[in-house]
Amino acid sequence: MKHSADGIVRLTLLAALVCGRVSAADEEAGKIMRPVDGAAFAGNQVDIIATAPSGKLQLDGQPLTAEEPFPNVFHTVIKVSSGAHTLSLLWEGEKKEIRFFAGGAPPAGFAPFHQHPPVVGVQCTQCHEVNSRGRFRSKSGCFDCHQRDGFSKIHTHTDAILSQCGTCHNAHGSTVKANLLFPKETACRMCHD
Repeated sequence: MKHSADGIVRLTLLAALVCGRVSAADEEAGKIMRPVDGAAFAGNQVDIIATAPSGKLQLDGQPLTAEEPFPNVFHTVIKVSSGAHTLSLLWEGEKKEIRFFAGGAPPAGFAPFHQHPPVVGVQCTQCHEVNSRGRFRSKSGCFDCHQRDGFSKIHTHTDAILSQCGTCHNAHGSTVKANLLFPKETACRMCHD
């Protein structure tokens, strides 16, 4: 199998990020956290969360208005027409894009999106805050809501690894079972032979 140099660098960064050797901030300045690329929604309402310095959101090339609950963090809930859409995040000459589908019978390449909170009645501030330097961060762990005992029955990792949930899971939602960032086989192989 032939790999480009850029592809190998991206794979190395991804493996380092997943195994905890690089922070998400080191990997990229802008990120669309919800929805994920390839997400399919049965309805026409889409909840969007993204972060980038001085970022702007676009849907199918048209600007989106979003609230900014934290510095450089953008959140909006929009209604879209049925079909495939492109969501773009633009910042400082950079661009990140994902595609999602709304409506029944999504085509190949799209999978149902399973949203994790925040949902109606749960605010971003339940899990996030701005630190003393004005940076957006998680203020608590997943075990503030989830029972640790149940997780240790499913996982074979130590408590130290279990407390780093974001290494394998997307807290905002995913198209993969258990809100994994990747299918289980791929995620496990990132750190294990």
